[in-house]
Amino acid sequence: MTNKHFYRAIIIRLICIVGLTIAVSYLFFVKHQFIWSAVIMLIVISFALNTIAYFNQVNQWIASFLLGIENEDTTLKIPQKTGNKAIDEIFNGLHRLNELFRKTKIEIGTQEQYYLSIINQSATGLFSVNEQGRIININPAAEKLTGLIAFHHVNTLSRISDTLPDFILKTKNDHKSTSAIFENQKGQKLLFKITQIITPAEVIKLVVVSDITKELDSREVDAWIKLARTLSHEIMNNVAPITTLSQVTLNYFVRNEQAVSSDNISQETVNKTIKGLQVIEERSSGLIKFVDNYRKFTKLPEPDLQKVDLIKLISKVLMVCSGFKNFDEVQVEEHLPDSLFTITDDNLLSQVLINLIKNALENHGENRTIENPIIQIKASKETDRIKIDICNNGDEIPPELREQIFVPFFTTKENGSGIGLSLSKQIMLKLGGDIILRTNSRNFTCFTISLPK
Repeated sequence: MTNKHFYRAIIIRLICIVGLTIAVSYLFFVKHQFIWSAVIMLIVISFALNTIAYFNQVNQWIASFLLGIENEDTTLKIPQKTGNKAIDEIFNGLHRLNELFRKTKIEIGTQEQYYLSIINQSATGLFSVNEQGRIININPAAEKLTGLIAFHHVNTLSRISDTLPDFILKTKNDHKSTSAIFENQKGQKLLFKITQIITPAEVIKLVVVSDITKELDSREVDAWIKLARTLSHEIMNNVAPITTLSQVTLNYFVRNEQAVSSDNISQETVNKTIKGLQVIEERSSGLIKFVDNYRKFTKLPEPDLQKVDLIKLISKVLMVCSGFKNFDEVQVEEHLPDSLFTITDDNLLSQVLINLIKNALENHGENRTIENPIIQIKASKETDRIKIDICNNGDEIPPELREQIFVPFFTTKENGSGIGLSLSKQIMLKLGGDIILRTNSRNFTCFTISLPK
């Protein structure tokens, strides 16, 4: 036992104090020897004071040791030799603990330096924010992208976007990452991802920021290439017949670069000319309609943002859609709260909702094999967003078409313009939201609209 001397010293002192106390009582009360009683009592008091001093000496060093540990100070010099074996054993134990904590502190410091070096060398920006909105730690990549430095307040980020500080401070994601894209003064598109970390002391938000300009530019180029291909395809589909028929019709009336005499024009030629002109008129009207759709797509009005009750808005939209073909043949399931308010443009949002419900109805109209056609409408409020789901149990959209359905003028319908979903996407982005395609737990095809609260 490493502390046997300490225990032995305590026991000896206690035995001496108890024994002498009994002797004092015997001499004082039985023998009435008051002088000896007083002398022995002084000895008892000296033993008691010695025991107290013995404990105090140890306690002071233990208190100093614990205070050093609390303050992460391992420089305390504990005496090795005091001349008292019992105390020396305790001090040796404290010395071993102190060395253990010192080595652990060095190891932790080394690991911190290692991870800090990795973070500082990372091309991805990282910084942490406390509950007061102060920057605790930040790496050079984040400083370069955001212009922040340590101990700045996140309100400094308002020079990138007025909404960015609130996005960081007010996001509560329960350990789930929340992200948004903002553009800085240099034209860089920055992706901010926030993860909330709850520590015993406070709530820390870890913010990851990365420059995704090249990635978005690449996607934008791909989108323009797809758009250009679609435009050229549609234009050629209309212009080629017009050009061909114009040449054929011209040949009816011009030969050898001279006009044909009216006497040589037969009724059959007139009939063919009429049919050709009808086709030319039809193709020309189609091309005009196509260009008009493109004009609508590229010239969206600025949103008129007002406080809107989405539940009342959905009710009005359903009333409008009740006039569409096949509406009475479809079961509409509504999963809506009594009220749900947000700031948006009710006219633009109505246009999106009507288009999605119309598409769902057309999906059921084309697919007669579904015994119980259903359109499901659900609205809900989440932590930082409002979601509206428009789902149907019609034909599933093939995986190879899912990435193309929002491309302007892409359509799988025989008489479709390919403008509805792409226009809806543009409207939602202009309203500060988005629209995505997904499949729900019932294997329904769902278009999910997200809006800011």
